[in-house]
Amino acid sequence: MPKARVQGRKSEAGQSLLWTTLVFMFVLVPLLVLVVDGIQFWRIRNQLQTATDAACEEAAYVGADRRAYRDSGAVRFGNTGQAKADATKTFYSTLHNTDAFQYSPSIQIAFDGGVPSSICNATASVQPLISALAPSISILTESESEIRFSR
Repeated sequence: MPKARVQGRKSEAGQSLLWTTLVFMFVLVPLLVLVVDGIQFWRIRNQLQTATDAACEEAAYVGADRRAYRDSGAVRFGNTGQAKADATKTFYSTLHNTDAFQYSPSIQIAFDGGVPSSICNATASVQPLISALAPSISILTESESEIRFSR
């Protein structure tokens, strides 16, 4: 006995290929772009936070006036110019792959004499990897480090 064949209309031939292509183009590709750029932004933010933390610790360590602490127990900053220079050097040496990921970091370092602590704010302007027409994203990080002495 021959099998019965169900024949579709000729106008419906290839419909599943068309729908698969449309879903891929308008749903899966944009999601892939978001995932790849999101991972890039997350990685850069983590690197920037690590570099900001290291720079702030360096500023507090180098800027601490050890002689005043030794002589009178006063906890204060001494040479903040040298501390800023050393902290900035630490910040840029801690970052890596700035050229590969095409971002431009910068740091601002301030000293709070009342607490006494160093306050560091870093920013990075990042161009998305895949979505080249999108504007650049600014990533901000902040860190604070107090002077610590032990007797």
